[in-house]
Amino acid sequence: MEKNSISVIILSLNEAGNIKSVVNSVFESLQKSGLSDYELILVDGGSNDGTGKIIDELSLKNENIRAIHNPPKKGLGHDFKTGISLASKNYVGWLPGDNEVHPETINNIFKEIGKTDVIIPVYTTKPLGRSRYRRTLSAIYVVLFNTIFGLHLRYFNGPCFFRRQALKEIVMSTDGPAYMAEILVQLIKKGVSYVEVPMYFKARDYGKTSVLKWKNVYLIAETIIRLFFRLHFHHNKRNKGEISAG
Repeated sequence: MEKNSISVIILSLNEAGNIKSVVNSVFESLQKSGLSDYELILVDGGSNDGTGKIIDELSLKNENIRAIHNPPKKGLGHDFKTGISLASKNYVGWLPGDNEVHPETINNIFKEIGKTDVIIPVYTTKPLGRSRYRRTLSAIYVVLFNTIFGLHLRYFNGPCFFRRQALKEIVMSTDGPAYMAEILVQLIKKGVSYVEVPMYFKARDYGKTSVLKWKNVYLIAETIIRLFFRLHFHHNKRNKGEISAG
């Protein structure tokens, strides 16, 4: 039986005050879970606050950490795809570098490694620090994807983890904010096994979370249309920027 191993991609943009805490939380959860075969891929998406220097320092201190500089700013989807292309372990997923994900959530994810193909964190309580407006937008987003694609997920944008082999069978085309939904829809429609685990949220120590921009609304709509045609009309030709995990 293949030993469980994990690639943890941490995506950061101007998170100099938070990135070290995220890395420490990951190490603590790895120890608790007994996952000794791991790598951390720290992707800086074009920061100007010293994040890049910090991840370089972290990589020099631990051979299991890789620091990746990925300018210019092209979006979380682009940075995630970069991390996926470099991942080498049999499970791979991501965490935000803002340190808003509670360590208990990471524990919940790592406990499921080896048991299923996809691990999907979902909120079980009202997220601390999220405005009513933002929670409403999130609810609309979930209903929209579930309705269009005939699913029953409770959340699409969390820090999901995947059996890397499963990702080889789908296309990742978007650099925009719907990159995780694009992946989940394709995998679940293919019938992979998945589990939803409790996700807890905490206020970030430094900085502010960006608000929804109209450009992102356009990118989400574009992703939905492209994904709909790909699934329903067998549009398998890959456009520029589309990749699968190799």
